[in-house]
Amino acid sequence: MRNTIARVKGLGFILWQARHMAYHVMLGLLWAWYLRERWGEFNPVWIFTSVVGSVLPDIDHLNYFLGYGRTDTYTQQIFGFIRRHEWRNLFHFISTGHKNNTSLMYHNIYVVILLTLLAVIASFVDWQVGVVLFGAMVSHYLFDIADDVVQLGGMNPNWKRWGRPKK
Repeated sequence: MRNTIARVKGLGFILWQARHMAYHVMLGLLWAWYLRERWGEFNPVWIFTSVVGSVLPDIDHLNYFLGYGRTDTYTQQIFGFIRRHEWRNLFHFISTGHKNNTSLMYHNIYVVILLTLLAVIASFVDWQVGVVLFGAMVSHYLFDIADDVVQLGGMNPNWKRWGRPKK
């Protein structure tokens, strides 16, 4: 019984630490709802597309961990938590430390501008799924920028840089 309670508490802790991703999904769904109201029609594909679009930018984190940033100290600490099966410590470390990761390639204002332009172009050619997808991705990045301002007191330096940092 005690192990079951500890596991439930552990799952609750992990879910609490992962709430940042839930915010992204909710913003994507809010974008789909706004477009549904604006266009006056409903399409279930938009729901799926908005959820995918709202979490898709975080593939940049996986690309960093498994690719160009795998030798970074931050990544090595994450892999250490995984090897030792320290899931609570892993989720806490990621949720509190990911704002200090300034080496992400696609988390920058230039990608936000590009995605905004793609959403506008998609709206002009009446490609609704493109508007939903690109708009949800923009909402993800805008939320991350706002979150940086709140948590760090300003924009993370990676938002002003194109591509990977120079070594």
